[in-house]
Amino acid sequence: MSGVVPPTGTLVIYAFVTAFLLVFVGIPLLVCLYYVRVGNELRIVSRRTRVGPGAGFAACILVVAVFAPLRVLGPFPDSVWFWLAAASFVAGVGLLTIAASNADWYRALGIESDRAGFVHDGPVRVTGDVRPVDDALVGPFSDEPCLAYAVSVQERRWIPNSRGSNTTMVPMAVDADATQFYVDDGSGELLVDPEAADVLPADPADVFARDVTIEVEDDECPPDHVVERFDDLEIGPTSRERSYREAHIQPGDEVTVVGHCESVGHGYASNRVVADAGESPTFVVATGSLEDVRSSVDMLVRWNAIAGSGLAGVGLFAMVWLVP
Repeated sequence: MSGVVPPTGTLVIYAFVTAFLLVFVGIPLLVCLYYVRVGNELRIVSRRTRVGPGAGFAACILVVAVFAPLRVLGPFPDSVWFWLAAASFVAGVGLLTIAASNADWYRALGIESDRAGFVHDGPVRVTGDVRPVDDALVGPFSDEPCLAYAVSVQERRWIPNSRGSNTTMVPMAVDADATQFYVDDGSGELLVDPEAADVLPADPADVFARDVTIEVEDDECPPDHVVERFDDLEIGPTSRERSYREAHIQPGDEVTVVGHCESVGHGYASNRVVADAGESPTFVVATGSLEDVRSSVDMLVRWNAIAGSGLAGVGLFAMVWLVP
């Protein structure tokens, strides 16, 4: 049985509507998202919260899966209380996503603490001071030696809104790097290769934490060592106001490492290396003492889980109650 082909006129209308939406909605939306650098903003949030694309997509699916049945029950009420409830639910899902994304780190911190000089193969948790294996990196904006850094360039841009216009800081560039280092806690040294790790050079519980901030007004020029990094960051000079931000781990800083230790080499050439998660729940390098890191992770997981559950539960109950 052959399918029914729509009339030519109908196909033309469909094609016209599709082209209209693409040209006047789709393309301008993409240009707007690029202008405000939404991708860079998401990268910064992902790096700080450890929420990956998969977890973010799952959270969006969950929100859609809740709102779709509510729409079937009836039209959304034109009430500020309903939209406050919806905002509460979405915020709760966001906090629960952060908690779930850091649950592996929470479990890893439960591994029995090891002394760097006496670790065995398997899951490890070590805290100590760091020193480079070879040459240290140079912080793009601090111009100082470091073992890991995370940087962002924020630029003030004009954003139209319902009241005419406004300006906001837009992330123009995001970059991070880390090199091999030793962790020394006084009992010996443990080699860490952070290539596969989540490296957090700033307190993960403080999204505004950074070690260096260089503010450059629209009539000023940035320092020479910052200008030299423009090509690496794929940005150019500008007459707009910019903020160059850097968080880093420097030689001598205290870090906490969780991951999987493995012995490599033989004899005098042997070494113990932490280079992946292996049997450990995760592989993370975070600046700070064990107490500081544990406090941050406790906030990311337990408090976000409690607050997220409350916000999501109250928001969902209120939305169901308010839908006619």
